[in-house]
Amino acid sequence: MNWKENWNQSGQTPLSDQERAFDLLYHEKALMSNVTSDLLEVSPVGMRQVMQDCFGQISADQLEIFNVMQQKGWYPTKPAQDQDVQMAKQKYGQMRGTL
Repeated sequence: MNWKENWNQSGQTPLSDQERAFDLLYHEKALMSNVTSDLLEVSPVGMRQVMQDCFGQISADQLEIFNVMQQKGWYPTKPAQDQDVQMAKQKYGQMRGTL
């Protein structure tokens, strides 16, 4: 079942579309965290590919849910300043360089 089918299912407690969206986004984030952890520890090539495919699909689903929420005004964000983007690149580049 994909996230769109899950969104349209009715549960015991009726939720608004906004509440469903936040719930789905929260679960996608948790799932992404679990899959990332598993992906870092899996060694068999076939299983690693399965986990990488899951990671890609979850990432795409999470972004799609986020985009829907943002379009509806449920998850407003401000644009990143160029300076902030450069600082983030520098920070994570340095972190990676220390490994």
